[in-house]
Amino acid sequence: MFITSSYILKRLCTSIGVLSAILVVLLWLTQSLRFIEVIVHHNVSLQSYFSLIIYLLPDMFVKVAPICTLIGALIAFGKMTLDNELQVMQALGKSPWQILHSGLALASILTLSLLFLNIFTIPSAYRAFRAQEFQLRNQFSSSIVREGSFNVIKSLTIFVEKRRSAKEFEGVFIYDTGEHANKKQKKPYTIFAKDGTLKMIGNKHVLILHNGIRQEKDNKNIIQSFEFDELMYNFDEFTSITNSRSLKPYEKDIRELFQITNENAENIKLQKRMAAEGHQRILLPFLCLINMSMVALVMVVNRPSRRLRRKRMISLILAGILFQWLILNLLQLQTRFQFSVALAYIFVIAFLALTLITLRHGKFHHSLQRIFEQCGI
Repeated sequence: MFITSSYILKRLCTSIGVLSAILVVLLWLTQSLRFIEVIVHHNVSLQSYFSLIIYLLPDMFVKVAPICTLIGALIAFGKMTLDNELQVMQALGKSPWQILHSGLALASILTLSLLFLNIFTIPSAYRAFRAQEFQLRNQFSSSIVREGSFNVIKSLTIFVEKRRSAKEFEGVFIYDTGEHANKKQKKPYTIFAKDGTLKMIGNKHVLILHNGIRQEKDNKNIIQSFEFDELMYNFDEFTSITNSRSLKPYEKDIRELFQITNENAENIKLQKRMAAEGHQRILLPFLCLINMSMVALVMVVNRPSRRLRRKRMISLILAGILFQWLILNLLQLQTRFQFSVALAYIFVIAFLALTLITLRHGKFHHSLQRIFEQCGI
């Protein structure tokens, strides 16, 4: 029995593990392309870029694990059916429970792992990801100032005729409307300079301009101008980083999602949205166990059949997708119907309970086989 269980477990771990790794990498690369503009437009190093997108990995694994469990189990048991291994095991007197308990144990471990990630790891990872992304997107970069085009930064318009290097410019034009946030309105002014250099002075981004002229209208609408040999222009006034930002529901831990605070006390829709996020974190990991149970019922408890193998696999994939869609929609419907969350929990608990009872007691196997036979699978 131990040899059979370890063999089945090895087959399941290989198929589910390889499939999960492939899907996570593909999804990770796809999502990573969305943040290429962070490198292009914000002059971010590759090290900072990879340290940013590495936070996405736990959530991606949680997203792909249920469907990988379904498809991986289908591949493993489908190959064993094709090689007549399941038929031989049943002919030797092994019950469906003896064949499947290693697979159900693996699905249970995956479910507990996803629960741990959803409750403890992913909120912290998302919080760190959004904080770093927010900082990278809001910090000033010399790449914001593009050569040969007008660059608008808040109330500032900058034109650079030529760039000598990443931080050295020729032919600099600056126009400031004077409309600064949280500050008294100032008069618009224009600056022309032969060249400029961007430097960090006292943790501030300063553009040092050389050989230029500044023009501004006085109270009588007369243009006043003065020439300068060197002028220090502070960019942080226009590109300062806002340290405070609102947390999204997926950044909050499970306790905060169900907690009624001053922020959501008067917003019923926000309360329900946050509660739906919390219930989703709790329920979705159980899809691993549900998908493994569905494969167990159709591929093992049902009479193994090489002829119906493909039809059963397609039916199970569709059933798994439909069940996940149903649970997600019931959780999202909480904003309109109070009973939808309870219905989602009932579906999950009832399905798992009925599956375990059916697997443990052989008297239900023949009835289940007749049902599957009538359905053509």
